[in-house]
Amino acid sequence: MERPVLQPILAPFDGFHESEHAVTGTCLISFDRNRYSVMSRAARRTVQVRAYAGRIVIRCGEEIVGEHERHFGRNRTIYDPWHYLPVLAHKPGALRNGAPFQDWELPPSLHRLRRRLGHGDEADRRFVRVLSAVLTDGWSRSRRRCAKRWRAERSATT
Repeated sequence: MERPVLQPILAPFDGFHESEHAVTGTCLISFDRNRYSVMSRAARRTVQVRAYAGRIVIRCGEEIVGEHERHFGRNRTIYDPWHYLPVLAHKPGALRNGAPFQDWELPPSLHRLRRRLGHGDEADRRFVRVLSAVLTDGWSRSRRRCAKRWRAERSATT
């Protein structure tokens, strides 16, 4: 009965609730009684949080600076370690001790590389350079470059 007079929907419905939040110096926002990480370049700025049913999207202006699964419990801190990569360039020791990196599940090949590089400040610096390359060049390109360099180093020592 009503169908002939209904207007067509021109775009998909994007249902979210938006609110403004301040980012702390530790790159976290508080939302819905939990804390979520954002990219370090958004530290100490105001961001907009778009809360969907199952996820939140955090924007600083037009740029997305964080996206997480939405958690409905209380007092949880949800980290994305990639958000803190620029901080690691200045403080590589945080890779071993920083809260965002404590439970970081690295892909198996990165985990192997981390073990091969060893421990200590210099190993941390080298691994941070690899992670930075992954962020800028992509995983497959960085992986090929690491494998090539690893083979060259192995052949030089034998």
